[in-house]
Amino acid sequence: MPIKKLILFYCCTVFGTIVPNFRTKPYTIMLEPAGDAKHTGREIDDSFERGITLQYAEKLKKKLETEFANIRVVLSRSPAEIIEPLQNAHFANRLGVDLYLSFHVYQEQEEKTKLYLYQFIYDPITDFWDYPTEGLQFIRYDQAHRAYAKISKMYGELVIAALQENQYLKLFEVKGFFAMPFKPLIGIKCPALGFEFGLKKKNDWLMLVEPIVSALKAIIEQELKAYRS
Repeated sequence: MPIKKLILFYCCTVFGTIVPNFRTKPYTIMLEPAGDAKHTGREIDDSFERGITLQYAEKLKKKLETEFANIRVVLSRSPAEIIEPLQNAHFANRLGVDLYLSFHVYQEQEEKTKLYLYQFIYDPITDFWDYPTEGLQFIRYDQAHRAYAKISKMYGELVIAALQENQYLKLFEVKGFFAMPFKPLIGIKCPALGFEFGLKKKNDWLMLVEPIVSALKAIIEQELKAYRS
């Protein structure tokens, strides 16, 4: 890691995150594929989680950018990159992304592919209390999620509702929306959701691109409308 990046990352980790609250244009989504060059993740058939999630994120990025005008989709890592702890959170916060999505896969042993959705929460009561989001602020990395906890919850519920209301349930089973300390989302200061797919076969991720794009449609169109107003 370059020395400037390392120093900034260290300060963020030890002292917290100073984040200016501003909205960038175009609307920016960051996709985090699980794993990296050092961490292979779980094994699915003869492949590993890190490769499958990267393929998925690349395909999803292309589909989102084709489907929606005036959005930017950023991947949190490249194939050869090693990710340090909290590096993705620091990257997302500095970039001022509007939506952060984390993707994970595992080998499904049961009959049907499953989908789990998460948001990062420590305490289901206090974490949803109003939290300041305006101006230049000093926020501890482990409290960053609180600024957008309510919005993440609303987005998660929209995604689950969209998936449950269409034909995609024939392809996979939606297990629910869970609020818990989902580690990949720690330190993210924007609406953030984690997706975990159970795959029967390594290429089953292909059938999960269109459903997620469709489920995100209500969120993205709502936000793009707010940008234009």
